[in-house]
Amino acid sequence: MNTFKALLQREYWEHRGAFLKTPLIMGSLMSIFLILFYLTVEQFDLRVGGGQYIELGSATMDDLDSSGIQSAIDIFMLFTGSIYHFVLFIILFFFMLGSLYDDRKDGSILFWKSLPVSDTQTVLSKFVTALVVVPVIFALGLMVSHLVFFLVTSLILLINGINPFTLLWSNINFINNWGAFLVGCLAQAAWALPIYGWLLFSSAYSKRRPFLMAVFLPLIVGFGWYFYNAIVNLEVLKVGVFKTIGIVMAKATTPFTSGMGFDLESVDFDPTKQTSGELIRSMLNGLTNPSIYYGLIFAAVTIALAIYVRRFRNTT
Repeated sequence: MNTFKALLQREYWEHRGAFLKTPLIMGSLMSIFLILFYLTVEQFDLRVGGGQYIELGSATMDDLDSSGIQSAIDIFMLFTGSIYHFVLFIILFFFMLGSLYDDRKDGSILFWKSLPVSDTQTVLSKFVTALVVVPVIFALGLMVSHLVFFLVTSLILLINGINPFTLLWSNINFINNWGAFLVGCLAQAAWALPIYGWLLFSSAYSKRRPFLMAVFLPLIVGFGWYFYNAIVNLEVLKVGVFKTIGIVMAKATTPFTSGMGFDLESVDFDPTKQTSGELIRSMLNGLTNPSIYYGLIFAAVTIALAIYVRRFRNTT
């Protein structure tokens, strides 16, 4: 247990800049943009009259109630949380991609193999880092960022003679919004299991440029399977080769020319109609999808292959 804990600490210290500094920098930028907006926007005027209206420049919201403020705050917290989720996935993608390749590239794998640490522990430590450690760090970074942002907002309200506790803090639902982010991390990890497993295997197997294997190989297989099914269904011998190629190319571009197959008129983009509690229930229901279990099996197989390759490959 102490060995595995030390391996997790190693991953944190080697990638502390990406894991810790990234969410804090994002939070700092949020507060900086708020201050710049307050200082640079022309004719910035924030006034509250009898608690019934707010005037911001030429825009006025009459009969403002706490539900409207709560909805606006929820939208802001959920939106910033989605940005953190996106950045988290990008960071984990490149972390997993180089996790088993980089120490072979610089030769440090020989040093780590000289230590009493098994290849299974090494690979699993990287997997647990991506699955648990980094999301927890990002969650804490998001919480700190939200608190700092609201403190800056409170200062701006105080400067304009407004009580931030009645207007702002009493309308913030920290538990639901932060809970939605944590559940989102769980859902993201569950759906990304096969991706993480494939990235680990690509990092362990590739001799050079693991990105090519991790990204282009699945794309080639996917497009090849798509074109194969399209050609078989069109019965090439009856339709004709050149006509079949033209129809296949038209079908291949259909998802891009038709908005990826989504009916935008049937999609409700109004975030005020979905509270953080409903979002949490929706994500938890998604975890019962049987497809996740197939992804779990694929992840287990690719991780086992990564351990096997790691055991017998010391250099590139």
